[in-house]
Amino acid sequence: MTTLVLSGCGLEDTGPSAFNPATDVDLVFSTFDLEDSEVTPDTLSNTRFWDFYRGIQPAMNNSDDLETTGELRSHIALFISAAATDSGSSYERVRNPLDLMNQVLASGEVTNFQEGKRYIIQRIADGVAGTYNTRGNGAQINFTDQSAVLANLSLNDQLWVYPTLDWRYLPDGPEGSDLENKVYRTIQYVSRSVQEEDQAAQPELVSVLAGSRFDANSFVSLGYSPTEFATADYLSRNHGSIELRQDFIDAKTDTLFIKNGDTEVIKLDRYAGYTLADNTPDCLRIELDYNMDIVRVFASDGEPARIDDPDSSDDQDTIANPANCSNQDNTDAVTSWAAVAVSNR
Repeated sequence: MTTLVLSGCGLEDTGPSAFNPATDVDLVFSTFDLEDSEVTPDTLSNTRFWDFYRGIQPAMNNSDDLETTGELRSHIALFISAAATDSGSSYERVRNPLDLMNQVLASGEVTNFQEGKRYIIQRIADGVAGTYNTRGNGAQINFTDQSAVLANLSLNDQLWVYPTLDWRYLPDGPEGSDLENKVYRTIQYVSRSVQEEDQAAQPELVSVLAGSRFDANSFVSLGYSPTEFATADYLSRNHGSIELRQDFIDAKTDTLFIKNGDTEVIKLDRYAGYTLADNTPDCLRIELDYNMDIVRVFASDGEPARIDDPDSSDDQDTIANPANCSNQDNTDAVTSWAAVAVSNR
């Protein structure tokens, strides 16, 4: 990564344990902005929303669908700081903690991160569970944007702090799961607290919690390991939260959940299938099916995710509520449209 300048790794006050090699990492970047260049031409294609942002593009020029797509992209941009291309169907720059960390981990330029990956690979070879976890060792990860510092921007534009970076190899899988021989990765970013008079100047993103699952046989120390499943939950200051779930193996779908009861995100009443009282449903799900090249939009309001089981005498027994947008069938979609094909999905 040409923007990466190491100012220090592995400080004196923390150290790796025999079973957890995580130590402090403190990096300075010329900028947190990510974009393609001659040196790094595939930067954007490895960002988290790259497929979804482009893949929701309607295949036909239906005005309602195009407007909805534009509204979705504008909402996503609030969380990942995406700068759209002139056509609006893609983005040419992003700036957010998750995409930056993914790029840094893939670059292989940070000694301790490489030690962590090599440790997990050795545990895989030995067939023994292993963990790299910064929180467990009291290690800190701090990224500083030099251009933001020089421009005297807000604290959370200058400094990104990651409380947790965790790789976990589980040869037998999580308890209660039939998954075996998997590596799990967790990345957490949390913005710094500031005085009340400085809050309005801070960037919109407050926190990110992201998880990924990899097949142990495909886990690599340099570059990007093929992902089987990934989730990312973004919380903002003023626009609620969004969660993106990605299945790369079985269903080959991306599903975006928008959790925001205060702001009208999508004008769903433009569709005949929308019957809710207003345009602020408390559950909104947008599903992109890459096998079928189709986008479906689901919405519900006031419907809990789980309800009492009518077939059980135990008040504690619950079942999924089919009326909640998370559980609705394809036939319950407010609208759907044919989407452009996205390669490699």
